[in-house]
Amino acid sequence: MNSVIGKRLDGRYEITELIGVGGMADVYKANDIMEDRVVAVKVLKDEFSNNEEFLRRFRNESKAIAVLNHPNIVKIFDVGFSDEIQFIVMEYIDGITLKEFIEQQGVLRWKDGVHFITQILRALQHAHDKGIVHRDIKPQNIMLFPDGTIKVMDFGIARFSRVDGKTLSDKTIGSVHYISPEQARGETTDERSDIYSVGIMFYEMLTGKKPFDGDTAFAIARKHTDETAIPPREIMPSIPEALEEIILHAMERFPDRRYQSASDMIKDLDTFKMNRSVSFGYKYGQRNSDNESSTKYFKPVASKPQPKYEYDDEDDYDDEDDDDDDEYEVKKRSYIVPIMLGVTAAVVIIAAVIIAMSVIDKLGTAGSTGTVEIQNFVGKDLLEVQEEFGDKLIFDTSNEYNNEYDEGVIFWQGDTQGKIVKEGYKMSVKVSMGSKKTTVPDVKNLTFDMADNELQKFDLISAKVTMNDENIEEGRVIKTQPASGEKVSMGSTVTVFVSTGPVSTDVKVPDCQGLSKNDAIKLLKSNKLKYEINEVEMEENKGKVVAQSEDPNTWVPKDTIIVLGISTGEISPSEATLPILIPAGAHGSYRIDVYLNGNIAVTQKISKAETVAGGTANITVKGKKTATYAIYITNDESRKTVENYIKFDVDFSTNTVKKIGDEKTKEFTNITPTTTTTTTTTTTTTTTEAVTEPDEPDEPQDTEPAETQPPVDDGGEDQQQYDENEQVEQ
Repeated sequence: MNSVIGKRLDGRYEITELIGVGGMADVYKANDIMEDRVVAVKVLKDEFSNNEEFLRRFRNESKAIAVLNHPNIVKIFDVGFSDEIQFIVMEYIDGITLKEFIEQQGVLRWKDGVHFITQILRALQHAHDKGIVHRDIKPQNIMLFPDGTIKVMDFGIARFSRVDGKTLSDKTIGSVHYISPEQARGETTDERSDIYSVGIMFYEMLTGKKPFDGDTAFAIARKHTDETAIPPREIMPSIPEALEEIILHAMERFPDRRYQSASDMIKDLDTFKMNRSVSFGYKYGQRNSDNESSTKYFKPVASKPQPKYEYDDEDDYDDEDDDDDDEYEVKKRSYIVPIMLGVTAAVVIIAAVIIAMSVIDKLGTAGSTGTVEIQNFVGKDLLEVQEEFGDKLIFDTSNEYNNEYDEGVIFWQGDTQGKIVKEGYKMSVKVSMGSKKTTVPDVKNLTFDMADNELQKFDLISAKVTMNDENIEEGRVIKTQPASGEKVSMGSTVTVFVSTGPVSTDVKVPDCQGLSKNDAIKLLKSNKLKYEINEVEMEENKGKVVAQSEDPNTWVPKDTIIVLGISTGEISPSEATLPILIPAGAHGSYRIDVYLNGNIAVTQKISKAETVAGGTANITVKGKKTATYAIYITNDESRKTVENYIKFDVDFSTNTVKKIGDEKTKEFTNITPTTTTTTTTTTTTTTTEAVTEPDEPDEPQDTEPAETQPPVDDGGEDQQQYDENEQVEQ
């Protein structure tokens, strides 16, 4: 099975190493790449994967087990089925098993034992409340954290490993130490079987020994069914008496005599913790009636051989103690012979006395007989009643099925309690044959109403429970508990699990706005959503989410792509067109200079053919926000310039252009252009570049608009003319 290492199961579980080997499955450590976490994956062994009945039950039961949610139960995340492999994905526990801890410690302090057992019982009560019985409670299936927290795992798996319900082999020897007597006999098991196993574990924790042991699984199983364990205080006297009572009460061989629920046992443990000197009054190995004799304690050494149970694998059972039996019989005879001689003599004497008294009584009373008061025999075992009253009453019995009383128990008597009758009186009683059995029918894939009708035909009562199922359509039966084919009492309630369809895949969209890109991506992944990034040009909230394609708190299918708008923190330059009106009287070729903040932003040359008075030259400028541009036109031949021909306010965000000043065409005046200032030099250089490469004008400055200034000198006629024209435009 090590070939599994390195594989990816179900497209998401990457197997990294083998961490445990069991009788049914191997456990691997794996990485869940979708959830980014470490998990444990239990992979079913090949010999079980080929058993169709086993697989059917494994699949159905595993889905039910996955609903368990308790702090003391190992969480089941996923169950996978295919033709090649069956696996269960569980919570990964970084700890040791309780078995390893017991082996390390030898004997646990009773306080630690109470702490561990209480957690185990809480986990079992949670499972029992949901109709799930573990059936394989043992230290190997209990995980222990360093802080003392207990987690129970492998719910329901033991049931799968024994599909026939009876077969025991040496492979099960690890479990058979903790198996309940009813499991060993192949009988129906319930919550009380788990409680028995808890009692066995508790015994082992506090004594360091298993109550029943042997060389084979069959030998151990027989001790569970036939023997009573040595009281733990005989092994470890420091164990409190009340705690011994709790342990032995949980280990009663008959289910109706032990704790009936995990919560009952927890209550006794809580009572003990409040008062360690409490006495519960449980009589281990005894019947409930005070008239019943107690069962003797059987010690493993020199125990008398018991009748052999007929297991399916009986031929494998080695009855190896024949010689010891002979020795036992020889020893027994050596004591019995003299005892029997004495008993025989006593019997002869007593018989003679009885005969003599009988003769005297007959002579003196003329044949009168004694009387007896009839007691209430309802609820008592017939054999026990006959043993006690058989010499005084004659019981006329009839046998009937009865759901309230166990087999062999009187449930009706014809005469009322307290009636006084003569000895030898014949009275009628009805004795229970137990519940009449029926077989749970297969109602899978039926509607609940159809299943209910079918169950009624078998005298069964249905109880509806809904659950998700990936394979069964909504409204159809997934399974029943007890499962189809099992024998149950007529009138029993059968839980019918009805599908509500696959688990909803819709997830809620989180609010990502205002988060950084990385934080938003993590949030979407944690909610099982995918993402795309779309950059949004804006100057605020650089690197943060400013928009998302789905509104927050809405529900969408899992893996939906959410488009996140991420602010770039800046905007790209926009274009605007300045319509330049050609002045009247224009002739020849001209150059148009567009100034921004005193610097040439764009230069464009107009050829003679394009110089048409009253025409328009369109010049494109680029920028952000708003800007104010000043336009100047220079004649290439005369080098004359029109000062401050017109101004434009441009709003790039709305792509609007607004003219400022006199819009009438101005005639050229003979003004010599300024060539001495630094600005003019820069302008000339810029113009040269613009004329050389007219298709690539200088990039405008990304600055706030400022008062535009023409290229003028510090004084002179040019400056004076400029000032006058400026005043006219204003």
